[in-house]
Amino acid sequence: MLVAKTKEEALKIVKGESVIETDRLFWVKTKNGIIRVFKPISKELIIRKLQNGNFPERYLEDVFSKSIKKTQAILVALKSKKEGLLLSGKAGVGKTFACIYKVAKLIQEYKINAPLYISLQDFNIAEERERLKDFDTFLLDDFNPNLNEYEKKFAINVIYYAYHRKKKIFITTNADIKTFFEFLNEEPILSRLRELTDIKVINDKDYRLEVKR
Repeated sequence: MLVAKTKEEALKIVKGESVIETDRLFWVKTKNGIIRVFKPISKELIIRKLQNGNFPERYLEDVFSKSIKKTQAILVALKSKKEGLLLSGKAGVGKTFACIYKVAKLIQEYKINAPLYISLQDFNIAEERERLKDFDTFLLDDFNPNLNEYEKKFAINVIYYAYHRKKKIFITTNADIKTFFEFLNEEPILSRLRELTDIKVINDKDYRLEVKR
């Protein structure tokens, strides 16, 4: 899908001759016909989509801040070209925020439409299982080895669900990769995770300590 912020950018992208602008897109006339070039989705609509997917309110305005710190986690998320992302690292290094930042960018670029946030440390299995069908992207936050058998099985089922339906998956864990993989302990799911996600280790400072000072 083609996306442009201005008429000039839309013309340049498709080497067009003229353009008609509407609220959501540009209709660009080229030698070979008319091509649609979409405008980026507004901040307000992105926030509504994130709210609908139960994303934490504390992050929603921050992802649009012009003074946002380009942490290691954010830089890794932005560079990733895979369908999803698995970030491992200690608490406070910005894993969750980086994933939400990436999800917001993907919405803005029309690459996803309905993301769902699931905190694996505070969720209702039955409720979340019912919600899966309404979303096209999943962020499993705090996928740590302290999960019980049922919580772990649910998280694994979400990964399989995303894999078979070609949906995107984002995962954060405080465990190191070796410990995380040993916790999963199933080669089929590990194979799918390697295919679906860019697996990265974040070695950065604890940004939460900066806020407390």
